[in-house]
Amino acid sequence: MAGKIDENIVFYGHLSELYQLAKEGKIKTGLQGSHTRPCKFWTATKILSGIRNSIVITHGPSGCAYGVKKAYKLTNSRNSGSPYEPVISTNMDEEKVIHGGEGELKGAILEVDSKYRPDIIFIAASCATGIIGDNIDAIVDGLRSKVSARLMTLHCEGFAGEYRSGFDLVFKQITKLMDAPTAELKKQLERSVNIVGGKMGPERTEVDTDVKELVRLLEQMGVGVNSIIAGNCSLEELKRAPSVAVNCTLCLDIGYAIGTEMLNEFGTPLNSTILPYGISATEKWIKGASKYLGMENEAEALIQKEYSHIKEEFEEARKKLVDKIAIIEGHDAIKCLSIAHMLERDFGMRAVIYNFHPWNTGARETSIDYLLETGLDPEILITKGTLAFGKYESMKQTEEELLDFIGGFDKDSVVYFGSSLSFPSIPVVDLNAIMNRPRFGYRGALKVAKCINTALEYSFRKRSALFKKIVFPEKSGLASAGSMTSKLGSELPDCTVYAERRRGKCMMN
Repeated sequence: MAGKIDENIVFYGHLSELYQLAKEGKIKTGLQGSHTRPCKFWTATKILSGIRNSIVITHGPSGCAYGVKKAYKLTNSRNSGSPYEPVISTNMDEEKVIHGGEGELKGAILEVDSKYRPDIIFIAASCATGIIGDNIDAIVDGLRSKVSARLMTLHCEGFAGEYRSGFDLVFKQITKLMDAPTAELKKQLERSVNIVGGKMGPERTEVDTDVKELVRLLEQMGVGVNSIIAGNCSLEELKRAPSVAVNCTLCLDIGYAIGTEMLNEFGTPLNSTILPYGISATEKWIKGASKYLGMENEAEALIQKEYSHIKEEFEEARKKLVDKIAIIEGHDAIKCLSIAHMLERDFGMRAVIYNFHPWNTGARETSIDYLLETGLDPEILITKGTLAFGKYESMKQTEEELLDFIGGFDKDSVVYFGSSLSFPSIPVVDLNAIMNRPRFGYRGALKVAKCINTALEYSFRKRSALFKKIVFPEKSGLASAGSMTSKLGSELPDCTVYAERRRGKCMMN
């Protein structure tokens, strides 16, 4: 690299080097205000929305409930055709913020139990109630004998922690809904697993999703899936969850919280791997589970069978990918690390992760440790745009810095793994735009290999100059769905609008 790009580089080296610099405080790890993640309340209620026949009472202003309802519950229902489960608010106003809203909360719990008869009522504390100190626990404890639903309070005030803490809080709390293992139930579930770390709720009925592919692989091996936690799981599934043979993490970071809690509390074994993109990661996932199931032979037979189905096409596709370079958009930390693992281990490619925010070295410590322990240490390139004002995953500055970086590369040997809203001078592979999923497992590995080869094959075709002007308007440093006409923004394929990142648009993993 030389010239202008040198001036724009914040860091260029390996993940292990970045990790060490962050630990020593030698590189900026704080997020800009424009980069902020959802609050603790938001992520906590996201997990709660994946528990079936439950109702969330948001104790606070009505706007908090609106966000949960619109982003999660309504989207889940629309995608899957599942019944809509209301999100209730105690609707605290200026007066209640001064005098307290304990009476409103008590009335809401009694009304929800009488009207909807849910299995569980979750009471989620908002910033307002956390600040004034409403005694939510005392109210709930006083009502337990008066309602039929299970009651659970969650102190997930948005100001009380960063977004990751909301996931961890709920996953640890819901273990309190679980029953201790019994010999009878363990015998019944000796060939069953839980998939932990899900956060989607009901899945799309018309899409062959990644989670469905993992379930298919397990069932092909002769293994049952007791529950996907918390991906449309029920109270009954949660109660018997500790008695399965093993918990298998979906997302290593998010699944690790509930997995370790169940291990410590109930002794339920934990099988932890990164997202099973590609053959190597999928085999680790399957073999890790089989060890606790006592089904190593069945796992080996499954691996051979699944690979035989794709072998000829995959090996032919792989030949064309060895030693090619992949620049991976780094704003989705978990995904980019898993993709780098797949591209290097399975395809023999060189992976460079572009604009992996240094903040992720703390937030994604579990996955980074795992990756480094496997011997993989991908290259990381961070430019100034990552730390600048604006959405760093899709803004004009980072787009121009990317163009400077790849200026000397041959477009026939380099691909960009990222958003369709990026316009590098090399082929783009947008995994979120693969509508005929899955992307996990053996079928997923073949699909990704084919996508890369197709992108390289059609590298001579230029992207739309008009569309680029719409995404990156003149005299604007940002890209967002707001920069498009409402008609164009709504008619884009579901998973191409990264700048907005809404459920139902591009949150598919």
